[in-house]
Amino acid sequence: MIRNKYVVAFRIGFQSSLEYRFNFFLSLISAVFPMIVQYYMWTAVYANAGESSIFGYSYREMIMYTILAAVISKLVITNIEYSIAEDIKSGGLNKYIIQPIYYFGFRISSYIGQRLIYFVISLFIIFALTYALNTFYNLHTEEERMIIFCLSLILSIILSFMISYAICACAFWLSEISYFFVVTSLLINIMSGGIFPLDIFGERLQQLFRFMPFHYMIYFPVNVLNGKISGELIWQGIIGQGVWIALLMLICHLVWKWGMKRYLGLGG
Repeated sequence: MIRNKYVVAFRIGFQSSLEYRFNFFLSLISAVFPMIVQYYMWTAVYANAGESSIFGYSYREMIMYTILAAVISKLVITNIEYSIAEDIKSGGLNKYIIQPIYYFGFRISSYIGQRLIYFVISLFIIFALTYALNTFYNLHTEEERMIIFCLSLILSIILSFMISYAICACAFWLSEISYFFVVTSLLINIMSGGIFPLDIFGERLQQLFRFMPFHYMIYFPVNVLNGKISGELIWQGIIGQGVWIALLMLICHLVWKWGMKRYLGLGG
């Protein structure tokens, strides 16, 4: 019965994604303007730099990174923070406490259902953009690299959920959480490479970022696809994603266990 409940949660998430699929397309369209801005910005930077490579990226690699990162960032962003925080603040967790269902299991099942159709659509868009960029810039992306990219992207989506779920636990301690979510979302987008490749921050900050899970969300899968990461580094990154997912599962369990001790269950 419990397994069936998680299947139902998956179906609810999938149906929700079908009902609100237009929102996802709007979010993708909203990424076009930043792409255009960055395209002209990097074009001007490379034109005036007098060098073929900046921060270890050629002009073609930088444009490819910018475009792919914009699309992937829209896919890995969870948007679950506010709904979970609302459950905590309004007593919505009560119905999960009294029923034989694990809240984390319900949420991740629903989340996978929501992301499934978006994942397929985004893959189509990413591969179409990759083909177009390869044709325009006379590049080549191997099929094997695309398969590994799909694996890294799936792990990125799960990792993003784990990070968001852990952050949501702060709602047990903070009375006003919306501004906190805005700040953390911006910082995570920067540290994950969603705006600029992390190489622009210098070697010291890069070393710091490598000890965090965020660069596995966008920076790593994009550079797998564009060829900046290759060989053993790819599999080290895949293993790193898996290790962080396991570690964050433990962190989520602990912080939610502590948070539930403060949960009042008012409302609901």
